[in-house]
Amino acid sequence: MLQQVLLTENRVQEIAQAIKKVKICVIGDVCLDLYWYADMKRSRLSRETPHFPLPVVRESYTPGGCGNVINNVHALGVAELLPVSVIGEDWRGFLLDRWFEDHGIDTARILKSARGLTPCYCKPVRMGISDVTYEDPRLDFENFEPIGPEEEARVLAALDGAAARADVIAVSDQYRCGVITPAVRARLSALAQKMPVIVDSREKATEYTGVIVKPNEVEAALAIGRDITGLTLTDEEYAQIGCALQKKNGRPVVVTLGGRGALWCGADGAVLAPTVPAKPPVDIVGAGDTFLSAFACAFAAGAPGAEALAFANLASGVTVKKIGTTGTATGEEILKKYRENYA
Repeated sequence: MLQQVLLTENRVQEIAQAIKKVKICVIGDVCLDLYWYADMKRSRLSRETPHFPLPVVRESYTPGGCGNVINNVHALGVAELLPVSVIGEDWRGFLLDRWFEDHGIDTARILKSARGLTPCYCKPVRMGISDVTYEDPRLDFENFEPIGPEEEARVLAALDGAAARADVIAVSDQYRCGVITPAVRARLSALAQKMPVIVDSREKATEYTGVIVKPNEVEAALAIGRDITGLTLTDEEYAQIGCALQKKNGRPVVVTLGGRGALWCGADGAVLAPTVPAKPPVDIVGAGDTFLSAFACAFAAGAPGAEALAFANLASGVTVKKIGTTGTATGEEILKKYRENYA
């Protein structure tokens, strides 16, 4: 049986309070999550084409990608939040800039570039006569060319400046052509010799050295050459995968298991931080960003790795119940979730 860690209510409160003293650098690609709500009762057949258009009656937007990590860190009330990213000089970048400024988030290191575009996930949502809503395939804005040498140099300088002030660096490495270039990964690996660097990367986790990586169970298996897509393994089997990746990396590994919790895989073996699965309806979009944010903040606040996982599980449990948005979790909401799950 795997060793398990469970927090007490007092411990949750202590971690949430300690986070308020943390200084954190967050680096990655900020994108815009844009929702267009179309009322199909208002649609009329087009005269020019054999299609019913989508009459948009409402739109909303929030920062996505690394922007969601930034939002979640901000919601936890840290002492200092130092985001590093690059956005384009376009309407999507304008909306993100305005959002961060309106919410009191430092944008000094969210750099502007005329070379690329601001990533965006546009999500058309259809509504009709019934209460059922239906999300169409996304429309994605994404860069398909790497950032240029000038932008890369600016990112490295911004990262160095933020790291000099921070207790921890949280990395959201999701795009193939984005802020996190090979040179930036190398700089983060170097910084990891001096401070905790926690990396969430779908495809590039093995290109770092010295960092704490946070894959899900499938990503962890692929990182050691196994494909477990479609398989359901036991917690012990997932722990074996995580420990194999830990030996390969030489640093602790976090393996998230969705509704089952998360594993802390260190040199001494694995510890499971279980969770209570949320009852439907749930929306898991952005839950990984919440987990990364809460884990990085709790770890920087002095919580041991497994305890930081348990705290992050609670935070994700808050946001999966926020339907139709990525969502954030405050310390008060995390404490409330603990009481709901364990009181």
